[in-house]
Amino acid sequence: MTTNIHRFASELPFPFAKAVQAGDFLFLSGQVSMSAEGKPVYGSVAEQTENIMQSIVKTLSECGSDLDSVVKVTVWLSDMKHFAEFNQVYATYFKHGFPARSAISCDLVMGLDVEVEVQAVVKK
Repeated sequence: MTTNIHRFASELPFPFAKAVQAGDFLFLSGQVSMSAEGKPVYGSVAEQTENIMQSIVKTLSECGSDLDSVVKVTVWLSDMKHFAEFNQVYATYFKHGFPARSAISCDLVMGLDVEVEVQAVVKK
């Protein structure tokens, strides 16, 4: 079986694609709160999460998908004390049911507090 793989290049100067489509599945690289220039955007966990979710919506759209097509989300938090604040923003983005999800606590790049990675189905 041959699976077509399409890599969506990042506009930022980092050594990874912003997303990869393999067949009907779309895998987004982990998103952190960043400006269009690739600089970290600090703020509250709610502000970082809002920035990240807006970026995810944009990337999904550019790659032929949307939030309704997300099947799995992985969340990294700098501390589990941020779990409730993260969830308050996250929950507003999924109007038609939540995808499967995991949450992990660890140190994050550039001292940020939130990273989100999604896997979705590409809309036909």
